[in-house]
Amino acid sequence: MVNIILTLIVAYYLIRTGDLFKLIRKIRRFIVDFIVSLKQETNEIQTADDPLDILKLRFAKGEISAEEFEKMKTSL
Repeated sequence: MVNIILTLIVAYYLIRTGDLFKLIRKIRRFIVDFIVSLKQETNEIQTADDPLDILKLRFAKGEISAEEFEKMKTSL
């Protein structure tokens, strides 16, 4: 069933554009982007353990000012 669906998608794309290599590049890019997004999510989860790391991350993103950063850092 999956083979039929994939064949129909490829056939439709070839009829519309006539460029199979463009389709292959799009699929490859989709897979790479998906893997990269998974790695980024796991990295964010792993670094969110330490409160000081969370504070540094918020400061780096610009969510808090330098004064707020120092005040929160001393309270930790």
